[in-house]
Amino acid sequence: YGPDDAELATAVANQAAIALENARLFAEASTVAALEERQRLARELHDSVSQALYGIALGAQTARQLVESDPARAVDPIEYVASLAEAGLAEMRALIFELRPESLASEGIVSALEKQVAATRARYGVAVVADLPEEPDVPLRVKEALYRIAQEAMHNTIKHARASRIDIRLAASAERTQLEIRDDGSGFVADGDFPGHLGLRSMRERAEAVGGTLTIVSTPGTGTTVRADVPRQPVS
Repeated sequence: YGPDDAELATAVANQAAIALENARLFAEASTVAALEERQRLARELHDSVSQALYGIALGAQTARQLVESDPARAVDPIEYVASLAEAGLAEMRALIFELRPESLASEGIVSALEKQVAATRARYGVAVVADLPEEPDVPLRVKEALYRIAQEAMHNTIKHARASRIDIRLAASAERTQLEIRDDGSGFVADGDFPGHLGLRSMRERAEAVGGTLTIVSTPGTGTTVRADVPRQPVS
């Protein structure tokens, strides 16, 4: 055991330490991202479903009182309750789909994105233009990564960009699959490392996990473009 062996052992130990630290940081970022997602869903439930249920309770109470005193006037609050129930059900379905988009496996990413686009239009009143020509022949894990990237990008646009329009495009060739989400919102200074932006880092990590890259182009006042490129992979 000589100096060269010691140097090699030190180098291996250093690499192992770096790998362990990277794994710890990734796990920490994933945990924080998961907590943020839970908080977002809790806010969605409070702002939409719980408000609908509160309105249903008030409407039902009013209808019950009118049934006893003036049955003819009870029709309006009953119809109001029915409309709130339908809206609450639609909102719950949209939230459940966000958590577990089962159509990814059974129907594909094009169908899943179409449903996400429709939900975004209905819930936020934003114009969403989708160019989703055909289902790419890629592994399910790639579809899942691209879907989550699209979901996060649209969520960021709704939350931060004050955009009036979102364009989403999916394209596949013999070499790669590309997903692009573009908005006409407020934009921001796109730092390559995304410090303090867990959602942006999460999108990049999802792309890299399937061998792809993520590019974000944005400047204040000019909107934002998120582009994920994933090289063609065999379907197994």
